[in-house]
Amino acid sequence: MSRKAILRLVLVLAMVALVIGVIYVLYWTPVGARVRENPKKLRVEFREWVQAHRVIAPAAFILLYVVVSLCLIPVWWLGLLAGFGFGLGFGLVWAPIASAAGACGCFLVSRVLLAEYFQKKFEARHAKLRELDEKMGHNGLLIVMAARLMHFLPFGPSNYLFGITRITLMEVGIGTLLGNLPAISVWVLAGAGIRMRDNWWVMALIGLLNILLLVPILLRYLKPQWFKKIGVE
Repeated sequence: MSRKAILRLVLVLAMVALVIGVIYVLYWTPVGARVRENPKKLRVEFREWVQAHRVIAPAAFILLYVVVSLCLIPVWWLGLLAGFGFGLGFGLVWAPIASAAGACGCFLVSRVLLAEYFQKKFEARHAKLRELDEKMGHNGLLIVMAARLMHFLPFGPSNYLFGITRITLMEVGIGTLLGNLPAISVWVLAGAGIRMRDNWWVMALIGLLNILLLVPILLRYLKPQWFKKIGVE
């Protein structure tokens, strides 16, 4: 058995163990029962735990985000948790970083398990798929940012989808960090106790940030000649 085959087998077993572990925690442990029955109480416990473990809390939160992302569980509530546990300032730091880490984790799993198979079995036989993949590879950062900013792809599945393309790990990480910032900010602010209807200027700033991040994506397709001058196809 080749090294690649061994790596894939180990990764598959790890993913299966991870999913089983998450299901076990959610349905057969006291913590899981509290998550399902009284999530508000869990938020309080998380904040108290963060205050008692300030050094390791960010790493634990990032790991939680990666696990949730890998299992294709919705991640919006993690932004609320970050705002509630870390407060506004640190919540806006750790939540985007955790989001990027979760995206990169899914991307790497997909790249190892699925990319080679997809390229051999499907892309090699279909010229349109091959052409689309090449275009995505040339514009990976903008494509990832567009997916995050316009929300036309769910977070979890999109990360696995990017893994079978020529988009790079760095593009997924940076594109997620930037593109997810407006949406994550909304959840962190809500978790930190800032009421949007009483602070309209906050929503205006987030909306402006979303528009500013969309500008290079729109220009790329409206004025492609500008990008060709700097070597971007």
